[in-house]
Amino acid sequence: MDTREPDGGEAPPEGCPTAEWTVSEVGAWLAARSGAGELAELAHQHAISGRVLLRLTEGTLRRMGVSPRSRRRELLRELLRLRLRQELQELLSIVGE
Repeated sequence: MDTREPDGGEAPPEGCPTAEWTVSEVGAWLAARSGAGELAELAHQHAISGRVLLRLTEGTLRRMGVSPRSRRRELLRELLRLRLRQELQELLSIVGE
């Protein structure tokens, strides 16, 4: 199965913890959500790995040049969903589900 994204980045493997994503996988995830390669390119320029992605804030996104504010907010909502999904997976693995 080909996991390459339209921007040429490699999609994160299913079930792979977000914190272990590579810069390329983060770029592919961002490109799939934004519909444009701009955010993926920023991820590559700033070497945003999965661990860093989970820690991005509005201020960090602003300093990276992500604008307008509505775009930063939309990305932060996606990141919150990603963090929640990651936390749920970790909790389920602890209880043996």
